[in-house]
Amino acid sequence: MLIPKIKVKWKLMSENLLKSEQEKNKIVPVNLNDKVDEFISWYFKNMVKGYYTDIGEYHQPIEMRNFIEKMAVWYELRYPDYEINRLMPGSNQENTKIGDVMFNKNRYINEQLDENSDAKVLDWNEFYNTKAFIDSLPWEERCLFQKPKYKDLVYVKPYCNFTHLHLSSNGIVEESEGFGNYTNFKVKDKEIEKMHVEDVVKLLKERGIILPNDNELEKTIDNVRKRNYQKEGMLNCVMYRIIERGGNRFGPRRALLFAKEFGRNINVPMMYGIDYSDPGLRNFINEYIKAGGSKGLICYVGYFSRSSKNERVNLVSIQKLIKSIHNDCITKYTPEEVELYQRMVNVLSSQINIDEIKKEEVKQLRLQRKMEKSKNHSRVDD
Repeated sequence: MLIPKIKVKWKLMSENLLKSEQEKNKIVPVNLNDKVDEFISWYFKNMVKGYYTDIGEYHQPIEMRNFIEKMAVWYELRYPDYEINRLMPGSNQENTKIGDVMFNKNRYINEQLDENSDAKVLDWNEFYNTKAFIDSLPWEERCLFQKPKYKDLVYVKPYCNFTHLHLSSNGIVEESEGFGNYTNFKVKDKEIEKMHVEDVVKLLKERGIILPNDNELEKTIDNVRKRNYQKEGMLNCVMYRIIERGGNRFGPRRALLFAKEFGRNINVPMMYGIDYSDPGLRNFINEYIKAGGSKGLICYVGYFSRSSKNERVNLVSIQKLIKSIHNDCITKYTPEEVELYQRMVNVLSSQINIDEIKKEEVKQLRLQRKMEKSKNHSRVDD
């Protein structure tokens, strides 16, 4: 009676050990909604706190979050699920086409324009483009996309009109006044003209010049950096929300389009887009690779299949996925990959043929030289 119990005990132990080993290779994924919360917190501390009234401090973070959501929704309207599926297939394709909905079957357009109007052949994705979206925004939201500018006049000491710089909007020193006297001529005015203000600050520090804590040079540099970070962080958060809102297939695919258009990190949509039940996964990976993605990227498996925020998931590399997943139940490679491989084979084959021809030409040339040499020897003997 003891033997069966021991067997069962060892079986349970081995199962626990296996489970423990599997858990070692799992990780709690970075939650994208948490990344949005982190940005809103940074935005409040750096761009809101102390710059608004109590009412403004309460509402500004909410308005920023709302705008992030608004932009994510705009991208969904621009690229609905069925259009994403048409561009990067991942499930059954709907017959609906956004161009037909917005132009060909639009009652207002049909009533106002002739049926042969050029409006019927417009591309909705291009029609509702980024510039059109930004231009349609109210000023408070439109200015979020403006390139930060440096102050045109900055003083070493606030409220002191003597030592100062005239800057271009890009931070280049157009004119310098009073720096020779201020630094005991360790730094001359002409020396720093045409330099960037950041380089001016570095030069001053290198030469032992201590700037006042409230100097406007470093303040304008810090302000531009913060505004740049705000814009970059805001766009990153839009991408995160696009992923979360779209779910396991449409979200990462739509976010990849957004990342390419807005210069975001294309690794992020791919990291969250691994769903083994996705029939178009290999095609999606190919789109990522064509966009400049890395085969060494490590991705989360089943981010959208978790039952809780802190549930651990497996990791897998793009390289391993390329080796293991198939295009469909019949073929491993996508038609595009097959075509690419065939081109490579054709190139290699033609190269081999060229090499063979060259070898034959060399062989014939050697034989010809040998025959000519033999003839010459015969003439000498005669």
